[in-house]
Amino acid sequence: MASKKGMAIASLVLRLFTILFAAGCIVVFILDKAPNGGDSNVTFRDVIGYKYVFATAAVAAAYCLLLLPFTMYRACTGKKLVRGPFLPALYFYGDKVVAFVLASGVGAGFLDTADLKVAYGDFFELFGEDFKDTPLEGFFNKGYVATALLAGAFLCMAILSIFSFPRRPPTDATNKGFFFR
Repeated sequence: MASKKGMAIASLVLRLFTILFAAGCIVVFILDKAPNGGDSNVTFRDVIGYKYVFATAAVAAAYCLLLLPFTMYRACTGKKLVRGPFLPALYFYGDKVVAFVLASGVGAGFLDTADLKVAYGDFFELFGEDFKDTPLEGFFNKGYVATALLAGAFLCMAILSIFSFPRRPPTDATNKGFFFR
């Protein structure tokens, strides 16, 4: 019984860390601006890959916030709030889908940042300027920070997807699988 409660508490802590990492990613992107000459600024809305990273962080935070009350109830009482197969299936499949979405967001963020830094570096080099002296360098470095926070959210969600694996075999002993019925 103690191990079930420990797993529920670990699941709660990992969901909270996923929310914090995803929220941190969102905050870094919202606050990240670089002057673009004149009165305009470059923000995450100007880079398509950063929009995707922002969206994946928002989806992960919303998903974890949706399941947070159920996880808190299970961690506090040791009982499930909703009986039946729906909630374990939601945990199992939802955690896997959100983990893969986060992984794709992490890949998009790191690769987009690296690609843009090289492209802008080459562009500034054509004009004899050093890219490291521009505000865009800081903008892209903050993109790395936001993506690293999203990688933390992915790591927590990947561990959660392992915890959400069903521990009981199916109750129907006659069902031998899809091909052997």
